[in-house]
Amino acid sequence: MPTLRAAMAAILLHVLSSPAAAQVRPVADVIGHELGGRITQHHEMAAYLDHLAAASPLVTVERLGESWEGRDLLLAVVTAPENYARLEEILRNAHRLADPRSTAAADAEALVANQPAIVWLGGSIHGFELSGSEGLLKLLDHLVQRDDDATRRALRDLVILIDPMLNPDGRDAFAHLNHEHLGRVPNPERGDWGNDFTSWQAVKFRTGHYYFDTNRDWFAHTQRETRARAAALQRWRPQVVVDLHEMGADAEFYFDPPGDPVSPFLPPFASRWFRTFGAAYAAAFDSAGFEYMSRERYNYFYPGYTTSYGSQQGAVGMLYEQGSSRGLALTRADGSVRRLADALEQQYLAAWTAIGVTVRERERLLREYHQAHREAVDDGGRGIRRYLLPPEGDPVLIRELAALLGRNGIEVQVLGETARLSGVRDRAGQSVGERSFPAGTYVVEAAQPRNRLLRTLLERDTPLPAPFLQAARARVERDENPRFYDITAWSLPLLFNVSTYGSTDGRALPVRPSDDAMTQPAAARAAYAYLLDGRSAASLAALYHLKAEGYRAAVLTAPTRIAGRDVAGGAVVLRVGQNDSTLHAAVARVAARFGIAALAVPTGLSDSGYPALGSGDFIVNVERPEIAILAEDPIAGYSFGWAWYTLDRQHEIPTTVLRTGSVGGTDLSRFNVIVIPDAPDSALSAAVGERGRERLMQWVRDGGTLVVIGRSTDFARERLALIDLRSWYDLEEHEDAQAFDVPGAILRVELDRQAWLSAGYDAGELPVLVDSERLYLAPDGPPSSGRRTVGRYASGEPLSGHVWPESGERLPGAVFLYEQRVGDGRVIAFAEDPNYRGYWRGANRLFLNAVVLGPGAP
Repeated sequence: MPTLRAAMAAILLHVLSSPAAAQVRPVADVIGHELGGRITQHHEMAAYLDHLAAASPLVTVERLGESWEGRDLLLAVVTAPENYARLEEILRNAHRLADPRSTAAADAEALVANQPAIVWLGGSIHGFELSGSEGLLKLLDHLVQRDDDATRRALRDLVILIDPMLNPDGRDAFAHLNHEHLGRVPNPERGDWGNDFTSWQAVKFRTGHYYFDTNRDWFAHTQRETRARAAALQRWRPQVVVDLHEMGADAEFYFDPPGDPVSPFLPPFASRWFRTFGAAYAAAFDSAGFEYMSRERYNYFYPGYTTSYGSQQGAVGMLYEQGSSRGLALTRADGSVRRLADALEQQYLAAWTAIGVTVRERERLLREYHQAHREAVDDGGRGIRRYLLPPEGDPVLIRELAALLGRNGIEVQVLGETARLSGVRDRAGQSVGERSFPAGTYVVEAAQPRNRLLRTLLERDTPLPAPFLQAARARVERDENPRFYDITAWSLPLLFNVSTYGSTDGRALPVRPSDDAMTQPAAARAAYAYLLDGRSAASLAALYHLKAEGYRAAVLTAPTRIAGRDVAGGAVVLRVGQNDSTLHAAVARVAARFGIAALAVPTGLSDSGYPALGSGDFIVNVERPEIAILAEDPIAGYSFGWAWYTLDRQHEIPTTVLRTGSVGGTDLSRFNVIVIPDAPDSALSAAVGERGRERLMQWVRDGGTLVVIGRSTDFARERLALIDLRSWYDLEEHEDAQAFDVPGAILRVELDRQAWLSAGYDAGELPVLVDSERLYLAPDGPPSSGRRTVGRYASGEPLSGHVWPESGERLPGAVFLYEQRVGDGRVIAFAEDPNYRGYWRGANRLFLNAVVLGPGAP
């Protein structure tokens, strides 16, 4: 990205050299169709933004980055020419208003008088939700074409940031399908192939390239589209953030205030302003005769939505949900037809209303925005005063978490020397009294502007309001949706499985700014072997690449001690004598690539009481994995995308993607690992077919490693009859029991430390994310070396999030991770998805153990 000063210079040059606004062409002339007449594709929208940047003194366009498929992520900046002349000052003042530590109240009041408010509007983060993007195109056309008092005032008093296509990959995928299926006129029938698609296609159109829902990714930044937009929000510091969505075709337009529950960490500033904006939306829609709803369905509890994230970044983050036209036209349940042209009008009206409110209330909004940040900083002086991440556990994940906090606008510092603090509690909320923290510990002070967000992400739990839980339980009793809407736990220390502490001790600490570029020291030249850090899942990524280059390697599954140095279980062992002289350079290169430590040891002999590097009980001799993942209906698109992304992007391990229907006709012998993501077992069985099932069963018996996730566990146990797990619900005494979903809570799993699958988890337990009603029980009968429960729930009491009492009673002892030998092969079953949304990083090692070590495991 260019520096701020360079960007401002480029904008100023643009303003001084732009031709008169009279040369601006209407949007329809540039994109080649009337708005609503076709789905506007990315290249057409980009052409329009390029035209405005060249023809209008009101518009500049920033290229934020590109999507996974290479489409530009573009942000239109719209404001009056006089604001461009002082845009660097406006940006500087926006940051000053957002940081009361360096801006006194009197100085903030002086800034408010002449500071434009900054409004960010984003369209169609779900690709097939079309009207948001189209409505923002109409808003852009309005802003550059009209010359009335309201428009001139908006341009003078605001800087308007319009990101019209948040998900270009998903949107273009749907546009192509719809355009290919159009007849002479759009057919509004729901069953017409322009409006109809499979469940797999629905996920594809909703998401980005890796099948991730980017409206759940705002705090996690797993996707490059999110990272680009998050950086823009940090740079611009808007006071208003608006996200334009669609929902089911038979619903009417939604705007805030939201329904329950609302996070206790949501800034009160946002909640107060919901009412002001909501009243204005209602008045505008009343005047236009549009139907609408408010205060229901949608909530501000989960922090990864655009709107809740915008609010926790200090803005008023707001949501629009427009009833969908699916394609260009769709018949609704009452026989009426909703057209895209109608839907975009409502999105445009709401967006223009938001601009009008911001103009009218600009000074009060800016004043209260600054005061809200002052309240956030003040909150940091109460209760937990700071959070600390010591260098314990996976160093890659510790650094990654610190960097992630930084990208979210949270200030992170590093201890320069050992410090001892009182009032310390651990990540599970348990008091540990006084504790020393070594130099290198990351420190996050609570008294900073992003206080609300850092507490949301680093606290163990975000409590659900009791009235909401009571209402949710009543709905469960009536067999209705309890309306959690999303998961109820997301504590990053638990998801990353890193040690994090909070302290009420506010004494000054010897800290320095965090350096995200901190790297592991280079290893000395090994005389006997290199040991790649077993604490880190990234060591298995390094292992894969070293195997691909032809080096011989093994994994030590238990911790040991060599020449007085502690070695974590899961360490990758590369012996100098078993490889040629290029090993030294290869280890240095791959260790640096994945940010892991390589320890050079002079001997394979362990200290007394520890296993040697040639242990017969604790060594896995690694075969190079050749991995396939099943995809397309009825595989759950999200689960597929999470597994594909985890391997392909996070750990750079190549995979082959096989269509479910192709299994029966594919030579599976080319693969030694097959991953089946979450899928309903009966539908999966039908899609794979009898021949495919027979091939899979024989492939496993011949030595293949089959990894099944979530509901696909039932496919392995019932349809393939390869594993002996039992379902709690199948027991006679439970046949009439009601199933209770766990709505995305974090629970504790005990791992079998003797199992090769748990290598790298020396603590013997793991926080796991449970988002289902699944309950598996270990097989009946005596212990067997061929059947192993590797992980089971230690308790039904959640570490974070909500669990119904019935689930809490049933979960203890239930199976989370299971392995069974079948002939020369094996099946590995995960009850929950270890790759969940790409941000359950602490489970990566389990999944990589399964797919990387599985083919060579004992």
